[in-house]
Amino acid sequence: MIFFRFKKEPQVELSETDFKPDEIVVTSLLERSTQKVGETLDHLRDGEADLERQIKTLTEELRQTRIAITAFDAAGAILVGSDKAPPPAKVGRLVPREVDA
Repeated sequence: MIFFRFKKEPQVELSETDFKPDEIVVTSLLERSTQKVGETLDHLRDGEADLERQIKTLTEELRQTRIAITAFDAAGAILVGSDKAPPPAKVGRLVPREVDA
């Protein structure tokens, strides 16, 4: 029983002309570390800016939601208050019908 087979990949032979000295860059450990730290800082700063933008958007949505809740609470109180108002016959007139001259 065969579980796997080794794949035979073509062998590639390289000559000196395949290597171009200008393309081979030898960097020190310090240079690579500096580059990696710079890339990480850029990535983290981009993430920070994205989070700040999301916080501003969510804060504005929260503010608008609170305004709507306050408005609907007031409207609900007015509607509930109108149910408890006395009948119009007991209110009486606030302005006299005739003005004394």
